[in-house]
Formats: sequence, structure tokens, C-alpha cells
Amino acid sequence: MHNFHYFPTSESDIKRLYSILNIKSKKELFQKIIGDIPLIDANNLKMLSGGIDELSLFSYFYDVALSLPDKNKFSIFAGGGVYNHFVPAVIDSLISRSEFYTPYTPYQPEVSQGTLFALFEFQSMMAEILGMDVVNASMYDGAESLAEAILMSLRLYLNANSDYSPRQGQQVQNNYSSDEINPHSNHLILVSEGVNPNYLSVVKSFVNNIKAKIKIVKLNKKTGQTNLNDLKLKLSAGVSTVVIQQPNYFGIIEDLEELEEVIHGFNPMPFFVVSGAEPFSFGVINPPGYHNADIFAGEGNSFGNYMNFGGPLLGIFGAKSEYIRQMPGRIVGKTKDAKNKDAYTFILATREQHIRRGAATSNICTNNSLNAVRAAIYLSLCSKLGFKELSLLNLKLAHILHEKLLKTGLFEEWFSGDFFNEFTLRIKNKKVSAVQFINGMADRGILAGIQIAEDGILVSATESNSTCDIERYAENAKDIIKTAV
Repeated sequence: MHNFHYFPTSESDIKRLYSILNIKSKKELFQKIIGDIPLIDANNLKMLSGGIDELSLFSYFYDVALSLPDKNKFSIFAGGGVYNHFVPAVIDSLISRSEFYTPYTPYQPEVSQGTLFALFEFQSMMAEILGMDVVNASMYDGAESLAEAILMSLRLYLNANSDYSPRQGQQVQNNYSSDEINPHSNHLILVSEGVNPNYLSVVKSFVNNIKAKIKIVKLNKKTGQTNLNDLKLKLSAGVSTVVIQQPNYFGIIEDLEELEEVIHGFNPMPFFVVSGAEPFSFGVINPPGYHNADIFAGEGNSFGNYMNFGGPLLGIFGAKSEYIRQMPGRIVGKTKDAKNKDAYTFILATREQHIRRGAATSNICTNNSLNAVRAAIYLSLCSKLGFKELSLLNLKLAHILHEKLLKTGLFEEWFSGDFFNEFTLRIKNKKVSAVQFINGMADRGILAGIQIAEDGILVSATESNSTCDIERYAENAKDIIKTAV
């Protein structure tokens, strides 16, 4: 007896089964089971016999699925912080292995070498992509990472400017009771208007208790970049942190070189925090570390993770090496064991679960390790060359879509600045609001973007959008806007 559960059937076996069941074909069989459904013509599958790459295979069967009744599939052009990237099947296969899927927090390194190794590789690859000295083993999401980065910058600013601190020479706490002196209350945080509004909402929740003040730095109305003159105007004593998103929420690529000179040139020097929601952009533009960013806090969901209706996501947190003691979360390091073999362990875990609360840098008591391991698997498969190619593909597809929509004459640019894979447009027909346009496109199976104003939309494109998808977007957009009454 062969040691497997399912036996292949020959043509004669199938005919005999049909005879027993009193049916003539496979279609009749399925019709009796679940009703009338269309089946794929076997002749259409002959084109697969020569071999085909996974993305093309997925796209082929995706088109087949679209032809089936009750289809609920969309071409996704909505971003705003979570992007529709292709996830190779091998990632689901590997991450489902019990070695990755079932382990809890690896407190005992001797029995958690696999997980610790994967997290170490995640840190190493992310540090290289971001150009940062050190990256931790992940945070919850980009919004929480940014909030923790700002708290960290406040502590660093107090340490660097001891006149502001009531406890000189001591670790600065994150939380203060009503009868304690709060050293953060006079601090000012400058946040670019180009930072994701959802991130800003979380930041406000985090800093509300410590009474630090937030001021918004306006964008240049023409380019969409952070307004340098407004930044200079608002830089003053007590500004501990300046936050810039790259690319910003509206998809515009910021001039970090120019901004960094102004921020770090001010005395007393604020800390330069760069946020980011699309790390693929650093395959074609200089990463934050190249521009002397003190801290990076962003989102890593694009690397091997699904959109999943907005979560779980993957927070990325990086910093300069001299600030490592103030970093939240956990850092995995490489060392040698008693037999002089490579070994991995936590080298820093500055949270209240590990050390006394007053010295803890964060109250966050977990992270998104599973998503981080997914990212590590994805990046290891991607390779340096593949990463750059995917970044360029995202860039090109977004610009193709942008050009096609402008050529219709129905849209105009909201901002003129350079963009990566996301851009903003204004609908010229006053009879069609952004909401009406988005809803009309959704009825046709296209998630057209995100509303940013009454007549403004934010549109993104990734490698998951084919040129056919782009053509379909443009044609349906023309139909909806031109026929509006």
C-alpha cells in the first residue's frame, strides 16, 4: 500500500464514477453540489505548461476569479500609510512553521535561537535600508513608533540641556503624578503638516499627559514640501523635536538635506525625527540616516505583510548608536556561547517589565515579532537588487497613472513636488466631489484613493497594479466624471 491518502484517478476511473453517479461531466457534478457555476476551460490552462512566474500566475487566476459571479475583488489604488504590495506564497509557507508561529517572547535565548536569529537579521536589513546605526526588534505600528520616538527625543533633549531637568544626573521618567515637577511641560514639538494625520492623533494622545506642546509646520502650497520659512519662524528655545515624514502623507518627497541643516543648525539643537510609511521609497531616494536623522520611526507593513483591513502592522524604530540607551523596545545582539559558537540574545530591553519603572523608556510590553519575521523572510528573498527594482517599479507605475489622469483633462495637480508612489489630484468638475468619485469607482471594483479635501484625492500605485489596471482606472474615471450631472 502506498503511503499517501489521495490516489490519482485515470480517465477510465472518472468515466466509471460518472456512470455510477448517472452524470456526464464535471460541470454536471458541481451543478448538483453547489449549483450552476462557470468552470475554467482546460484549454485556457495550456499557456501555463511552459512555466510562469508567481506574480503572473496569481494575476491570471485573479482575472479568472473576476469573471466568476459574486466577485468581491478590487483594484487597490488607496494608500495613505498601508499599501497593497504583492506577498509571495513562500512567506506564508515559512512563517506558518511552528518554529516561527508558536514561540512566545524569547526570554530564554538557549531555546529561542531561531527566533532571535530571524529578528537579528530583520534589524540588520532594516538598519541597512534606513541608513541608521541601530534598529530594534519592532514596535506595534508606525504611529506608535513615532509617539515613542518623540518621547525618546524629549528625554534626550533634557539630558543634553540639563537646565530643563529638575533631576540632574538622573534618568528622566515618562510619567509624572500631579505633585511632581514635569520637565516636559515647557517643551515644544514641531510636526510637519505632511505627517500622516493618524500618526499625529496617536502622538497627541501620548504627549497629552506630559503637557508637551505641539505646533504644526505648514506645507509649501505649491510643492507640498515642508515650508522652510515657516519652520525657521517657529524654531525657538524649547523646541526639542522636529518631525518630518519622508515621503510625506501626500506622497511628496521632502528635501531632508535642507531641513536637517536648519534643524541641527539651531541652538539649542532640536532632535531630528524622520517618520515614514513606505520604506520601499528608500530604494530610490536617500534614506533618513544619510541625512543625519537622529531617530527614524515608521511603518514596515509593506515588507511581506498583508493589508488585513489595517492591521496588524509593523512598527520600525531606528536611531543613532549614541542614543541606544534611550531606545524603547528590545534589541537582539550577536555573541558567542560557551563553545565559541555564534549565539543570539537580547542585549537591551529597557521596558518596565525588565527594569524598574522609573528607568524604563517605554510602557509598551510587547512588539510585532511575527510581522517582523515576515519582513525578514521577504527581504531575504527580495535581495538588494530586487529591492531596488521593486522600488523603481512602484515609482514608474505611479507616474504612469499620474500622467494618464492628467491627460484626461479632468484632474489637476494638487502639489507640484516630486513624488514616489503616491500623489494628490484635484477633480476639476465641480459637480463631482471626491466622495462621489471614490464611491463611483468602488461600484466598478476600483478603490480609487483617499479623500483629502472636498475635491481632492490621494492616489497610490504599487507593483500589484498592472498597466491594465491603470488603463481601467483612467477609463472609468473619465466615464464617471464626464457623465456627472
